[in-house]
Amino acid sequence: MLLITGPSGNVGHELVELLRVRTDPHSWRIASRHPEMLRDRVGDGAQVSAFDFFDRTTWPAALRDVTALFLLFPLPGNKAAREAVIPFVHAADDAGCRHVVYVSVFGADRAPFIPHHKVEAALQASTMSSTILRCSFFMQNLHRAISTHGIDIADRGELFIPAGSGRTTFIDARDAAEVAALALTDVASHRDRVHRLTGSAAMSMDEVAKAMSDQLDHPITYTRPSLARFAARLRRRGVGWDTIGFMSAIYTLTRLGQNQPITDDVATLLGRPPRTMREFLRDNAWRWRDHAWT
Repeated sequence: MLLITGPSGNVGHELVELLRVRTDPHSWRIASRHPEMLRDRVGDGAQVSAFDFFDRTTWPAALRDVTALFLLFPLPGNKAAREAVIPFVHAADDAGCRHVVYVSVFGADRAPFIPHHKVEAALQASTMSSTILRCSFFMQNLHRAISTHGIDIADRGELFIPAGSGRTTFIDARDAAEVAALALTDVASHRDRVHRLTGSAAMSMDEVAKAMSDQLDHPITYTRPSLARFAARLRRRGVGWDTIGFMSAIYTLTRLGQNQPITDDVATLLGRPPRTMREFLRDNAWRWRDHAWT
């Protein structure tokens, strides 16, 4: 039995769609805080278990008979890692899970202040095998509700990200989900491996703003906010300090040039080039128009 956590996350959402098409629905289970919503989405067949990382009473039913786990952070932050994700890793190990596919971030191995670093360490210390997907910046973060970037883009014409002149190798979450599906269904080929998943080009935020302007048919300007302005705006919108801290750390690494390496892992694993920013914007332009945040 496969267990999928984070079914509404960047990669989790796309993974559920892939598994619906490619696998027997009785071979996997979705763990969600909103089980009825997920049942409506996936229809008959796939199991859905009520689950909350922060409610340990929901863990045993979700983990029953699970041999492989797709692990995705509920919200990025050190508190979530310490109080929920790492204890859940221990619970999965104790419940008999044998393999974990974990969505981490690019550079987690060299940034101990990032919560994903601590989760990777917990996986390595467990008896389970793992596949670590160290992903660069997801294109979908530009329309995620938690990041609030979509509001700035749609309502202010701003790309409000404190990354300076740094470049980052944006990746489409659909590509990461395809790799995750491979690692879950062909464990032998991906056991105890780290896949560094990036796009095919390192883009500056000015270049992203230009691409968005062209695709959305209205000007988007990269405003280069300071970390303080960025944190203040997100806090006014109700974003938690843990999430703001994580985002600030990632953007600081970008500003310092630490998030621009390009790998060929996506092309090697999927047999095709990664999706481009232009493809992503073409497919998702409606989200900013309709304020359809994910």
